[in-house]
Amino acid sequence: MARVLKRRRRDGRIVATLPLPFVTVIDDVVGDLSAVVREPPAGPVGDRLYPRAYLDPTEEAAEQDWQSVVHDDMVQARLEAIAVVRKALASARNAARDPAEIVLDPADETVWLTVLNDARLLIGTALEVTEEEPLDFPDDDPRAPHAYVYTLLTELQAGLVDLVLAAIPEAGTD
Repeated sequence: MARVLKRRRRDGRIVATLPLPFVTVIDDVVGDLSAVVREPPAGPVGDRLYPRAYLDPTEEAAEQDWQSVVHDDMVQARLEAIAVVRKALASARNAARDPAEIVLDPADETVWLTVLNDARLLIGTALEVTEEEPLDFPDDDPRAPHAYVYTLLTELQAGLVDLVLAAIPEAGTD
């Protein structure tokens, strides 16, 4: 995935050059993420997206208080991040160039990382991804397309992380 991401030399912005079908897939996944953010399902997927602050079951009142304070802000922040990503994806699709070019402003780099991470969390939780089990499904397994999307999102996120980290100056330098 490193070949699709690069940093522009003059302005320092990151440019993603992606095939249009991949842009469409990312947009579909982010659209699904938006629905889940608004109404998280009960169970592992919802729990992974909105984990408990208090793991002790005797602290249910504290957990409810915490959720009443932060949940709506978390939903709003995620929806705003999703909107930024979907706007960029829509612009790339409307340009109808293949491959599409998406330019990330520095302020949007962490927004993209957040959305990619949330999308990976949802897919990974649904697929029951663990560090011990490889994501290697036979082609006829209904999970195979989702595993492929998970892998692509993982590679895109890793490439973006590498570029963001590379732009941070070493301690003690200008």
